[in-house]
Amino acid sequence: MNFDSTILLNPTHNIYGHEILKLFLAVVTGCILGLEREIRGKSAGFRTLALICLGATVFTICSYMLGVETNRDRIAANIITGVGFIGAGVIFRTNSSVSGITTAASIWISAALGMLLGIGEFALAGLALVATLFVLYALDFIQIWIDNKFEHRHYRLVFKNTCQLSTLYDQVTPLKLKIVKMKTSRKDVQTILEFEIWGRENNLALFNQWLIDSDEVLSFEW
Repeated sequence: MNFDSTILLNPTHNIYGHEILKLFLAVVTGCILGLEREIRGKSAGFRTLALICLGATVFTICSYMLGVETNRDRIAANIITGVGFIGAGVIFRTNSSVSGITTAASIWISAALGMLLGIGEFALAGLALVATLFVLYALDFIQIWIDNKFEHRHYRLVFKNTCQLSTLYDQVTPLKLKIVKMKTSRKDVQTILEFEIWGRENNLALFNQWLIDSDEVLSFEW
């Protein structure tokens, strides 16, 4: 390893140039990304993304200040590995849904922006930041529209006695809901029906109301 000892032995070596600017921009960039997560009440918010972006910048600065010529990407590769562990810690699976993926992606892009700032690519980092904010804010309206029109739910219904599937289909057909992956089982005198259903959110609310009002449905959950 070719270590540039002049960084440590030469007291006149100036490390307070672009490095200070890089660290400042890293904190600002991480705070901007973290603000969106903080507003939504996510696990990785304002301070977390600021620290991740700053940390990636610091490690990137270290990678070239150490004077390693032949394997400069070694520290960068370890940054990606470390950020992967942090991102995995904010992903949770509950029943048929998965949460935290967008937060994990925000952590990932925050580290990437920190690395760009660390190598001095300010313009590219700024462009990537704008693109990230566009995805997080502007595309959120499209995501809401998609979720409202094509919402997926997993239901588990418990009937007091036998279940008449025709009655169930008579309710979902006018609401334009689609049932898939249906599973039926029986316990004592009760019939248990599990299925996935998708459609508009307001139509699913009407379906829930029918389940509440139905005398045949003992309990249900989704």
